[in-house]
Amino acid sequence: MESNVKCLITTKPNKGKKCINEILNRLLTKDINAKVIEYINNILLVYSNLDPMIIYGLLISSPPSCAEKIFPFHLILEKDEKKIISETMNFMINKFKNIKTFFVRCYNRGGEINCRTIEMGIGISLRNFLIVDFKNPDIIIYVNILKEFVGISFLKKGQEKFQLTLSHKI
Repeated sequence: MESNVKCLITTKPNKGKKCINEILNRLLTKDINAKVIEYINNILLVYSNLDPMIIYGLLISSPPSCAEKIFPFHLILEKDEKKIISETMNFMINKFKNIKTFFVRCYNRGGEINCRTIEMGIGISLRNFLIVDFKNPDIIIYVNILKEFVGISFLKKGQEKFQLTLSHKI
């Protein structure tokens, strides 16, 4: 399993190579061993010794011009549907005590797991603890399915976007 991968970043069309340098310019000051690869077209993986939320902070505070979304991985799991559902449920229940509403958004980026199964499975497993709310959730569970592993991110609505719309700005 990919132990050093910390985030997934989506880029604007055909900007992956350009974006790698912009991201590294921000990360290398804190981690000289940081590495960014273009996993598939317009999808970058960030490898680092830094905590995923530190990377998130470094990049979101000075966004790369070519990047669109960032998903810091709070969990990295094997490609096993039951394990993905149970580990995500346990993490939510143990880590987020004040959360009342949520929903799940899954992206299949080359793995053979069905996103609908994961979304439904996590939703059903949390139904006794939280309420599903598609319009105004306290937290969104992002599931990124890759060929080798599954990365799970827990973010507030709009927190994954580099370019915030006027409704998200404070």
